[in-house]
Amino acid sequence: MRIALLQLNSRLGDPEANGLALENAYREALALGADLVLSAEMAVGGYLAEDRLWEAGLRRAVTRESERLAGITGPVPLVFGTCSPSPTGRLWNELWWCQDGGVRTVARKRILPAYDVFDESRYFEADPGRQALVDHLGERVGLSVCEDLWANPVLAPGPILYPFDPIADLAEQGATLILNASASPGHLGSFLPPGRSAPWAAPSKLALRKRLLQGHAARHGVAIAYASRVGSESWLTFDGGSGLVLPDGTWQRDEFFREGVVMTDTSAAGSPWPAEPGEAQWLRRALGTGLRENMDKQGLEAAVVGLSGGIDSSVVAAMAAESLGPERVLGIALPTAYTSQESLDLAREQARVLGIPFLQLDAGLPFAGAARALEAAFPDRKFGLTDENFQSRCRGMLLMGATSEPAVHRLLGTTRVAVLNTGNKSEAATGYFTLYGDGIGAFGILGDCLKARVFALARELGDAIPAGVLNRRPTAELRPDQTDEASLMPYAQLDAILGILLEARREEDRVPEDLACALEGPALDQARAALPRVFALLRNSEFKRRQLPFSLKVSPWAFGRGRRIPLTAK
Repeated sequence: MRIALLQLNSRLGDPEANGLALENAYREALALGADLVLSAEMAVGGYLAEDRLWEAGLRRAVTRESERLAGITGPVPLVFGTCSPSPTGRLWNELWWCQDGGVRTVARKRILPAYDVFDESRYFEADPGRQALVDHLGERVGLSVCEDLWANPVLAPGPILYPFDPIADLAEQGATLILNASASPGHLGSFLPPGRSAPWAAPSKLALRKRLLQGHAARHGVAIAYASRVGSESWLTFDGGSGLVLPDGTWQRDEFFREGVVMTDTSAAGSPWPAEPGEAQWLRRALGTGLRENMDKQGLEAAVVGLSGGIDSSVVAAMAAESLGPERVLGIALPTAYTSQESLDLAREQARVLGIPFLQLDAGLPFAGAARALEAAFPDRKFGLTDENFQSRCRGMLLMGATSEPAVHRLLGTTRVAVLNTGNKSEAATGYFTLYGDGIGAFGILGDCLKARVFALARELGDAIPAGVLNRRPTAELRPDQTDEASLMPYAQLDAILGILLEARREEDRVPEDLACALEGPALDQARAALPRVFALLRNSEFKRRQLPFSLKVSPWAFGRGRRIPLTAK
């Protein structure tokens, strides 16, 4: 059987546009000789429209478009993800098998995830009943939706043990082919320094998919067709990975992040599981997709980046230039009295290498005015933390001002301009940033990336990042001779601790022994000694982290939506 998998980029809350894309892809699949066409989960309404799913108008539009799609089908089935109201007022997350102008059967999602970024029971009702099989071209076809595939605790150990395994259920009923429609956001595995490993580290989504699909196919002796979406919605990035895995573990699959029709054939031989992209390569594609999609879907067309001559702002500017085009990215240097000439030279060099417009705005001018206002009230005051934060806030103010400045609009050719946040996860976790200063922005590209991954991404970007930026010691330059690691601690040690706490979700009392998997020698001793301070910083900076722009999820446990810590808990 030739199965076409529709790896499409649905738009949230736009059933008509999604329906048209499904219709066009269905017709393309027919022209390619498909015997069955499978789309991703919630392909009509988009995954996941969150509280918009409570809107009666959107619900009606999804139903209307789903019924229209059913009406355009011929003898070749179109199996697509949609939803319909359940008796409780929530929705069923469904797969409609449509054929010959009507709905032949409906399968409902049985397992609803409620961890990390997922909260599906808020919107959907789980179907407790078994799904009926569908006979088609000599195959007994079982239908499943996304998390139904992840319910086996051996293949996908997770935070929740589900009461049953829908895939095993379908196999027990005699399924010879299983379809799975997914909207599965990608992520890297838990951070560990290069060359290190740990039994508790969470694998990447790529590795988990391989284990799941090959494991189910081999265990039950069935082929599994897997269709997942691509693109990005807010903090989630979907890399696709659609394909067909055969019982012998071989695989038919297209490339990641590509939108289009993926053709597979149950009667053809597969190939050994292909090499997966490296971490930095996947990260570059994922963050670039997230940046481009969020700008487009939020109606934004150009970006402003504060260029400091440091690694974070350089990587953000490079990713923006790559994703949006250099003509749509403005780099702005914002010196004060403590900014070195090296910083200005590197910022200018970064803009030149990327081919982006560049401005220099004197942040010392508004800082001087703010300092004088305080001096008038407190004549005996001395330079201190307030002044450091003032400088950062003045920089943020100037960046935000640039987005609404007509001269900037003329320079970038659009009025739809946003500031991109340049902070990373290591800083955000420990509160090493200034609220309303370097904490501003429409969203954070690097907000779920520890500092080590920012450096890895910089190396992946190659010549787009000048050597001087890569080799420079990170510094905020808010006081004389300041460096990040002197104020905080060595990033190598900090990232090892945060990788265990935030990305592997290990308990604090296990971290001292866990660190031996990540570090050795004096670095291990220093990291263990720093643990009480890191724990305190992580807890005490939560109110600041909550106010950061949302970040794109790239770790097993999203640092934004996936971390929900009460501000008032003991």
